[in-house]
Order: sequence, then structure tokens, then C-alpha cells
Amino acid sequence: MNDPLLVETTLAFFDRFLPPPPARLLVVGGDAPDLPAALAGRGHEVTAVDEGIVASRAPGGDRVRWLEADFLHHDAPEPYDVVAFAWALHRAAPVAAALDRARALLRPAGLLVAEELAFDRVNVHTARWLYDLETVLAAAGALLAPDPRFAAEGRPLLRWRQEHAADPPLVTGHDLLAAARERFALEAVEEAPYLFRYLADRIPEGAAGAAVLRAVFQLETRMTRERDIAAAGLRFVGRCVS
Repeated sequence: MNDPLLVETTLAFFDRFLPPPPARLLVVGGDAPDLPAALAGRGHEVTAVDEGIVASRAPGGDRVRWLEADFLHHDAPEPYDVVAFAWALHRAAPVAAALDRARALLRPAGLLVAEELAFDRVNVHTARWLYDLETVLAAAGALLAPDPRFAAEGRPLLRWRQEHAADPPLVTGHDLLAAARERFALEAVEEAPYLFRYLADRIPEGAAGAAVLRAVFQLETRMTRERDIAAAGLRFVGRCVS
């Protein structure tokens, strides 16, 4: 389920920091291919790089230049005003090389904008909230059943860690910020809800499913704001400096 809410929340963050259109944007990765199309709809000149996309089937038509390529080997005839990572930088290996490439592709004083998962910030209370919510929604028929390989693990934090085991390992939120600070002058660092994204592709299509996902998003937003659960999302903006 490619729910508009996924694009809506990220677009609201990007809109606060992007330069006025038309700006040259490079969007890297992400699980919602509608995001580059939405940015192009704002009047920006958008190039999108994703190894997993089939360019001929990607949304946006002639408004987005889709590249089915490895970002680390991407080159451009002109520098970009913005390099935006949408839920992809925490999977970059090594993250230092990805950020160095981003800096090389930006014009002087260009912007790095990122919305990412900080999986290391999830504690036992947060993991328990997510999996308890998952159990209730699945029992109500509002969510497809979880992967049985992980659902059998009764300890929520251990299950979270098992689900996020990867080779190469995912980059922690701490390491993302540290690497970004070494290469950019950070102008904004924010926490954000992120766990609702895990449910988006398991909620049935239609208005009812969209309403459930929005309710989960609003609940997570309130609970992270009130510190009842940890914020699993990390947003930051950095500027190139000489």
C-alpha cells in the first residue's frame, strides 16, 4: 500500500527547507516513488536515483528523471541545489561514502535534507507498543499478519533487533548524525514519528485502511511528543561549507 500519508508527511518536512522552485533536486532511494513526482509537482527539477526502481514504470512521467543506478556512482553535468535522502541513508554502506558523494554533487552552499530511521533509539517500551498495536489491528482484521519468523519472539526489543539485522548492518541514528556533522553544517535536527510506516503496506487498501494508518500516525506523533515512546524517525538538514 503506497499510502499518500507517507509522501504527505515527508513532503511537509522537505517543504520547510527546500529553496523556492525551480531548484535542482536529487532524491535518493525511498519506498514511495510518488515523492519525486510530488516534488516535481511543486515546480522543482527532480532527478531520482534508486537501484530498485524500474524507470519506465516510475510515476512522474517527463517531470522526473529516473535513474536505476547506484547513487555512489552517480555523476551529473551540473551540481544540484539539494540532495535529499528519503528513508535510504540508514541503509547506505558505508554512510561516509554516501555523504561524501552527496557533498560532491552539491553546489557551494547546497543543502542535504534527510528523513531517516534511527532504529537504535527504539527501546523496549516503544517496541512493545508497536507490537501490541500490531496484535490488536491484526485481530480486528485491519492489518495483515506479521512475519511468523519474528512474531514468535515474545521479547519485543529482541524481536525489533532481529527484524533490523542486516548485512551490512543498518546505520544507527547516532552514526548518521556524526557522519553528517563531519561534512555539513547542520541547520536542523529533529525527531519524527516513523513506526507508522511499518504498517502502511500491511493495511488493506481503501478509505478505511487510510483512516487507520492516519490514526496510528497521529497516535505515534502524540506519544513521541509526550515522551511515552521513543521517536524512531530522524530528520536533519545540512549545508555545504567551504
